[in-house]
Amino acid sequence: MKYFLCLFILSITACSSQDRVNTGKVTFDLSKELISSLDTTKKQIANHILNKQEPLTGNFFQESWISVIKTTNTFNKDVIVEIKEHQPIASLGKDKFITQEGKIISPKEKTKHMSLIKILGSEEEAHSLLDKAILLQNILNIKEKNITRFEHKGSDFYEAEDDTGSRYSFTKGDFRVQLERLEEFILFELNSGNEDHIRYIDLRYKNAIAVSHLNMEKTI
Repeated sequence: MKYFLCLFILSITACSSQDRVNTGKVTFDLSKELISSLDTTKKQIANHILNKQEPLTGNFFQESWISVIKTTNTFNKDVIVEIKEHQPIASLGKDKFITQEGKIISPKEKTKHMSLIKILGSEEEAHSLLDKAILLQNILNIKEKNITRFEHKGSDFYEAEDDTGSRYSFTKGDFRVQLERLEEFILFELNSGNEDHIRYIDLRYKNAIAVSHLNMEKTI
């Protein structure tokens, strides 16, 4: 595991496009690696530039993969449009994402599969949950594991899951203290030479850790 960027900029499976796509007097200058095809969006931008459509609003950027649009006029009065896309770092479910810039977007255009951490909870706490997921990832880097899900389960209860299927339970109020205990536990296990067969770690107990070698459900 290579730390923060490697956790969140996770293998975006992109679809390819031509470097330039002509649409009348408007030419799109695009990267060969795109998150989505942008076919519908390109038509919308072209119509806007050719004064066939109302001005683009903030909702346009929130509801599409487009982050920046830059236009350049050529000597023959054609227009070259450079498009930059949002770069998602986490999925919020229901086709919503958090971007590298910290924006929450809900693109209408479908994409191919992207391997992103899932942040589950209310939209208002999405950034806070992502911050906590990053802190937990820093600890799991010791074991070269990646978080795949961080969820606020309610009742002051957080649950995370890594790419081996192991789950971790925390309480909201004592999260940082419990992270320290998790780090101590992981280091102890590594130094003891124990094989990693643990599939559930519950840190919600005072000064104690409950572990299981099998996935288990807990009632709060």
